[in-house]
Amino acid sequence: MSWLKILGAGCCILLFWAIFQLPSGSGDVASRQILSISEEPDRIVLGWSGPVQEPMSERVAAAFDRYKADRRRLVLILNSPGGSIEHGRKVVAAIRARDRAIDTFVQKAGVCASMCVPIFLAGSKRIADPEAYFMFHQASLNSSARENMKRQEFSESEKALFSQTVKTIETQATNEFFRNDIGIRGVSVAWLARMREKISGRDIWMSGQQLVDEGSGIVDSLIRTPAR
Repeated sequence: MSWLKILGAGCCILLFWAIFQLPSGSGDVASRQILSISEEPDRIVLGWSGPVQEPMSERVAAAFDRYKADRRRLVLILNSPGGSIEHGRKVVAAIRARDRAIDTFVQKAGVCASMCVPIFLAGSKRIADPEAYFMFHQASLNSSARENMKRQEFSESEKALFSQTVKTIETQATNEFFRNDIGIRGVSVAWLARMREKISGRDIWMSGQQLVDEGSGIVDSLIRTPAR
């Protein structure tokens, strides 16, 4: 009986493991997402502010398509606390599917945390202000999965086994995330391994300047921008 209950709960974990926890906040996700577009003589700037969740990929892809015949350079400015790994991968796919250069940029005091980092890494040129901030942490279950777990009735021994199962899955998810989503073009393998060790149980914040100074390969170049 107990092992069937744990197995059923484990299946729920597998459905939801590929999510980074979002910061707490009120209101609908879409209401906290803003996509701005600014046309300049030599480039088109898309500004994304908000969590990496639906409908980000659809909105960003639609903006790319709007300018598919325009040969001005595209720049995607990011300011995001992160969000869903699954949906973030859709955004990355939308960037890579365009047969043109799309740069990514994090401005002064801007934040690119969690799943935002792989989106930043998808840029043809990855630019940041020295005082832009990036955050790295472990993958964890989303709120829906956690609420589902709370509704389950477990004995103390079952809770211990279940907690260990959750920890194992989150570790595997984090390893896969670092290997497949962050460990891409130009990123230092040695730096990434050190970061993977550092994030155990905590968030690591780094500025654009620090990432360059450490030779991470995350940021291609630094450009100072006015305070927003």
